[in-house]
Formats: sequence, C-alpha cells, structure tokens
Amino acid sequence: MKKILAVSLAFFAVLNVFSQTSLTPTVKDVNTQLDIKNAAYDFGKISFGKPVEYVVEMKNIGKDTLTILSAQPGCGCTTPSFVPNEKFGPNQSVKMTIRFNGSAVGTFTRYVDVNFSGGLTKKLTFNGEGIQEAAPAAPAAATTTPITTQKSQNK
Repeated sequence: MKKILAVSLAFFAVLNVFSQTSLTPTVKDVNTQLDIKNAAYDFGKISFGKPVEYVVEMKNIGKDTLTILSAQPGCGCTTPSFVPNEKFGPNQSVKMTIRFNGSAVGTFTRYVDVNFSGGLTKKLTFNGEGIQEAAPAAPAAATTTPITTQKSQNK
C-alpha cells in the first residue's frame, strides 16, 4: 500500500512538472505591428501656460486586428484623447491627440504609455522648451514738475 502511494505521488509530481507552461509571456515587438507617426514629437519653444497639442497616427501593419485599450499620461499636465476600445484592422489607422497644458518653464520631456490588445505597449514622448513671456512693460512713471504760481504784483 505504501508503494502504491509513493508511486502515485511520484507520478503526479512528474506530471505536474511537465504540465507547467512558461511563466514568461511572449512579448511582441510593437514596431512589427504598428507604424506610428509622431511617436516622438518636438514642440520647440512654446509660451508658458499656453496649451498645445499634436496628433499621433497609428497604422496597423500586422496581420491581426488591434484595439487601443488605454493611454496613461506620465503626469496631470498631459491629456491623451482617443476613442476607447477602438478596433483597427490590418492597413487601417487610428489617431490620438496629445494635449499639453504648457505648465513648464525651461526644457521638458513628457510621455504617454499606450496599451493595445495582444500585450503591445508603446511609449509616446514629446519635448520642448517653455518660455516665460516677458510681462508688458508698465507705463513709465509720470514725472511731475512742481507747479509754480506767480504772484501778481500790484504797482
């Protein structure tokens, strides 16, 4: 009885080892599935506090239909705009608008992580330089000259 129990346990242990699948998922290269225009965008010089935006076009160059699942900006100053769960087949394109509120002075780099079906992820980046506009010059202080009155002379 003990031999049957020992053989059964050994059998199930071996069966368990061989039934394990790899824990490392197969990662597809997003660049073999998508052609992305403006994945890295340079705004150049922008005025501090003035919002700007640009459009990213994503074309499916793979064989499978893809879906944009989510877009996560790196900070609250960036807003991606797209149709959630939009499906696009081979040779079809979708667009995403990336808005930046202009809240940076000096050089900046921001990003948006876009997640697609099939385990695909793409980091979109943009950069630029926020310029603080000089405040309009205040009117020059009025110079006052003392007013002198002449006394009338009675002769």
